Amino acid sequence: MSTSSRPRAASDWHVVVPVKDTAHGKSRLARAVGSDRAHLSTAIATDTLTAALEAVGPGHLVLVTGDTGLGSTWRARGAHVLPDPGSGLNDAVSLGMRHAGAGARVAALLGDLPALDAGSLCSALQTASGLAQSFVPDADGTGTVLRCGRDFRPRFGSDSAARHEADGAVRLELPLPRLRTDVDDARSLSQARRVGLGPATRAVLERRASGWIRSMQATVHRFDPETRTGSVLRDDGVELRFEAAALDASGLRLLRSGQRLTVEVVDDLVVALHIVGIGPGQTIR
Repeated sequence: MSTSSRPRAASDWHVVVPVKDTAHGKSRLARAVGSDRAHLSTAIATDTLTAALEAVGPGHLVLVTGDTGLGSTWRARGAHVLPDPGSGLNDAVSLGMRHAGAGARVAALLGDLPALDAGSLCSALQTASGLAQSFVPDADGTGTVLRCGRDFRPRFGSDSAARHEADGAVRLELPLPRLRTDVDDARSLSQARRVGLGPATRAVLERRASGWIRSMQATVHRFDPETRTGSVLRDDGVELRFEAAALDASGLRLLRSGQRLTVEVVDDLVVALHIVGIGPGQTIR
């Protein structure tokens, strides 16, 4: 997005992005991705920051991080880079807000939005421009991906949406899945893949994900046709759950108890389902 095409309402904002040291980020993905966690954390932050930079321009992007490598990269791209105070997410956001200046329009943006694009962020900022205080909840509706306003107190963390709303911020239920899909575990990573990942995260998954995804045979244990959720049993008796998105992506409409399937599993969550005997390399049973 060029400077001339950037909406004025978006360029009026300072976007503050807190990012943990990527060597220690995404701890809830550790079981799934192992030693690749740092590569994935860096890629997720890179895609988030790239979208923010395109939306508001380098002079209005503030990165607060303890990751020296990431900081050096984004300082060279024109972002303001501040050292993480090391006392939590909200203190990191507050530091970025102080750097933007008292009374500045600040949008505090989570750093784990690998599907984010500049258009989605600009759309949210344009809506927020008409309000004194606002926030965009995550896809589940309980967390917060974007908090907008002047001189507010950030309240990120568990159930942050309720806390931001209690402070008087207006909840913006915007149809922007690229903005609202934050990633902190295997389930949300799978959701972000369906929304569409940014190039850095996509490249890491293409190079490395084959080692994270385990393919195995399993038997349908439970299935609720109304919610389209359920579980399967591995051949060793361990029960693994699946959500509606995994079923929808499979092309299957219904499942029955005892049905044999091939499933793809990341971190004990079923992310894909296939009928045994259909597809390349499958043996009909």
